[in-house]
Formats: sequence, C-alpha cells, structure tokens
Amino acid sequence: MKKLAAILAALPATALAHPGHYAEAAGHSHWLALGTLSLAGLIAAIGVFRAVRRARKDRRAESR
Repeated sequence: MKKLAAILAALPATALAHPGHYAEAAGHSHWLALGTLSLAGLIAAIGVFRAVRRARKDRRAESR
C-alpha cells in the first residue's frame, strides 16, 4: 500500500519536470501543463475530501 502511495505521489513530479515533452503542440504546451496541474489538484482535492469525510464518520461512531 505504501508503494502505491509513493508511486501516485511521484506522478505529478514527472509532469512538472518537462511539460513540453508531453506533446509538441506548436507552442501550446503551456495549456497541457495547466491541464496536468489541474488534474493533479483535482485528484488531491478528492483525496482530502474523502479523508475528511472518513474522519467525521469515525468521530460520529466513537461518540455513540
């Protein structure tokens, strides 16, 4: 499980290293980099949302 988390955490780093290598799109690679960063942010936000929801659920279960 820790290996999977480490791999998933490292994926955005490769996108940030050289965003122009994803596609030579006639000078539009900055849009691809923005899309990649946005996707990484969305994935992180979903993870945080799930963790907060799980923590609230655990607190409610403990208080009963």
